[in-house]
Amino acid sequence: MNCCVNCFRDAHIRTTIQQYGVVGDCDFCTSKSTSVFDISNKANPITDMMVSLLQIYSVSDNVNSKLLKTALHKDWDIFNAGAELILALTKKLCEESFASDSDVFTKNVSIPQLEDRDFLHEFCVVRGYTWEEFSNSIKFNNRFHNSMFNADVFASFLSIITKNYPSGTQMYRARISSDKGGFLKESMGAPPKDRRTAGRINPEGVGILYLSSDPITVLNEVRASVYDYITIGTFQCSRDIKVVNLSGVGRTSPFLYVGEFEKFAANRKVFHEIAAEIAKPLRRSDSLLSYLPTQYIAEFIKSQGYDGVEYDSTLSHGGLNIAIFDEELFECVETQTVEVSKISYETAPAIALGSNRQGI
Repeated sequence: MNCCVNCFRDAHIRTTIQQYGVVGDCDFCTSKSTSVFDISNKANPITDMMVSLLQIYSVSDNVNSKLLKTALHKDWDIFNAGAELILALTKKLCEESFASDSDVFTKNVSIPQLEDRDFLHEFCVVRGYTWEEFSNSIKFNNRFHNSMFNADVFASFLSIITKNYPSGTQMYRARISSDKGGFLKESMGAPPKDRRTAGRINPEGVGILYLSSDPITVLNEVRASVYDYITIGTFQCSRDIKVVNLSGVGRTSPFLYVGEFEKFAANRKVFHEIAAEIAKPLRRSDSLLSYLPTQYIAEFIKSQGYDGVEYDSTLSHGGLNIAIFDEELFECVETQTVEVSKISYETAPAIALGSNRQGI
């Protein structure tokens, strides 16, 4: 019986199917002529992976327990499917190994360690507290040496989500100009010391070079108005660098943590929240206090010898933003000044224009 690469989102399983599988039709998601793997094979690395994951769950009636199909759907980013297909595929992969414990497929389950305060205190980045509780502690109680932050655990995750860029890598930065003459290369770097306002990565006065992965992303990030002139600077890296991709945990395979699934599970949510908080666009109404928790995280990453922090752009789909701790690592090698000719707005929920459109 065949499953295929389209059944899974997890990179580790997808690679396994592509490496050991053949081209064929999937018996689960009905994909045709794609990379498939016959899961009835005795030597089945996908079964081995899934069995090792299921073994951390126990049948439970506690308040946070849920059906296995829901747990696998909500707790992990493994499948490209809904809960019912997840259950069918998981049962086919694992039912032989769980023949004497089949309740795991039909009853509510949980990960016992996630209910254990001692475990969470030792192995959770925020020691079992929520990100909101940690944030409030940083803002209002102790923002320099906070006992809620588990530095050793946080540091252990960073090597998994490190991203390396070779010397010569190009990235981009944009500035709104008052005229079509734009800015010279020398004016495209980080602001001077007396103009360094606080951001989600940098405290006030600390220089950070904010760059993006491509010109379209920086156009969105600068949030220009129609007919504004924008100077886009192309920056080139002077040496190999390593940055922490905080958005990368959601795309990290849990199977890199075999033997430590519980530790990974205890921290996935808080890493998602850190990444989402850092990626939020700055607003004029923001209190400077709201930046303190992510500044704390960024300062710790800096102290570990990394060159910057990378995170997904919320304003440009597929774009990346990179905050470089040492602005001297990048040189602006060329500039281009463009005029914004059109802006397209989208709202949530969508605006119903109807018959009133002419009056707007």
